[in-house]
Amino acid sequence: MKKGSVALGMVCGMVLPILTGCSNRSNDVSSGNGGAAETTAVIATETAGSENASDAVELSGKEIICIMKDNVTPFHLSVAEGCENAGADYGVKITVQAPVSGAGGSNEEQAQLVEQAIASQADCVVIVPVDSEGIVPAIKKLNEAGIPVVNVNTKIAGEEAKYESFVAIENYQVGYQMAEALCEAMDGEGKIFVIEGTTGAQTSIDRTQGALDAIAEYPGVEVAAQQSASYNRAEAMNVVQNLLQQTPDVSAIFCCNDEMALGSAEAVNAANKTGEIMISGVDGNADTLVAISEGSIYATCNSNPVGQGYYGVYEAVRYLSEGVTDPTYAIETILITEENVSEFLK
Repeated sequence: MKKGSVALGMVCGMVLPILTGCSNRSNDVSSGNGGAAETTAVIATETAGSENASDAVELSGKEIICIMKDNVTPFHLSVAEGCENAGADYGVKITVQAPVSGAGGSNEEQAQLVEQAIASQADCVVIVPVDSEGIVPAIKKLNEAGIPVVNVNTKIAGEEAKYESFVAIENYQVGYQMAEALCEAMDGEGKIFVIEGTTGAQTSIDRTQGALDAIAEYPGVEVAAQQSASYNRAEAMNVVQNLLQQTPDVSAIFCCNDEMALGSAEAVNAANKTGEIMISGVDGNADTLVAISEGSIYATCNSNPVGQGYYGVYEAVRYLSEGVTDPTYAIETILITEENVSEFLK
């Protein structure tokens, strides 16, 4: 196996067109500090030429309710952090809410949170849907109430539910390039498991399709199993343990997020196959970075969840300030392997 054969710095998320002439903005917000000052200045230029966006339009009395997918997963905690950072930078009240049912969240609880946002007359809702289709009725209620919506990370399905901006990585391309990295490291030969995220979540649909399309370009690579683990670490461990009993000679495991990659690594370790089976995830969370440095996970993709939350609020602020947004705001991501993981470890 050619581990480490993938070039450093590969861009995992293709940059989508910025459609309102603001393509010179930086989207390198990977922590509470990175990029904030520069972005504030640029928003100010786009709104009223001042040094802070809140100088252009009074935002101190505005409330943006940010509804996360859950309140326990490291990725979504980081998205929430980004929302709060942007609120502090732009002088707008941020209220972060999430289902309390655990990892993966609950569409029903999100719908209830939307009802509460309507009742409290929120000025804008930033939302990471649990279910791309299941959330549509709730979003339509926000539309009817005249409350603007910014969609982050997991795309709302169809055309009936309206949102002002979609902020995310390019999930199809991420899935494609992570699977491509695994296939290259396998020298184009062997069996691979594809572990999907939550059924119905557009992130999972897009990443899975990207991965399958990449794998299809390697005739020597066989998809030995394809199964959902609901973006959950414990569920992924159980799924992969069962799959390894059926197919012990698998060479690689593609996972739609890092939590499932970590669960897969636990299953592989329990089977005494650490180092024999390459695992990839998506997100670049802290536990995965450590696992890459220790050799139990092959690669991940830094999907900058803090930046996704930050620019979700950024677009909400732009809408409240100017009445305009970027219909699509893409967050760039970088492939992380053992060769460059030290750059991301804190």
